[in-house]
Amino acid sequence: MRLFFAAALLAATSNALINDVNEDCTVINPIGNTIVTAGEKIKIAWANSHVTNFSSIYLVQSDGNKTPIVIAENVPTASGQIILDLPRTLVPSNAYYMTLGAKPYQCQSGNLRIIGASAKIPDAKIPDAFNNQISSGRFPKSLDESKASFIFPAAIATITFIISSMLILK
Repeated sequence: MRLFFAAALLAATSNALINDVNEDCTVINPIGNTIVTAGEKIKIAWANSHVTNFSSIYLVQSDGNKTPIVIAENVPTASGQIILDLPRTLVPSNAYYMTLGAKPYQCQSGNLRIIGASAKIPDAKIPDAFNNQISSGRFPKSLDESKASFIFPAAIATITFIISSMLILK
């Protein structure tokens, strides 16, 4: 009985190995239900491509506009992977899938969730449009100490004038 069980197990294992050699193309990264962000890098990996190049790699949003969004073209398959930048303009959705190549040798990923691109913080420099306003004096670049010493006596004189005017009017 043990011999029969061992032979059956060996036959099943051998059959599985033989079938793996002829297996269809498989996307191994990203796996289904992966969350990715528009505008960021994504690593795509595959096995058993059966072709030397994928004509294209594209995304399809199954719950919206079903027009394929090509993210790469003419991709060599020998390395089994590629790192790409996703477009920042992808519409957030829980229902994207990816297709690598064309029939009959295409690979298709599981479901992908794409979230919106993160906001970029602008550089902390003055936009060029304001440079002429700053240099023309509309916005002072810095405080000039010599002119600041004149402001204090002028403020005192103005306050004194207002108070004395109020006392005279009483």
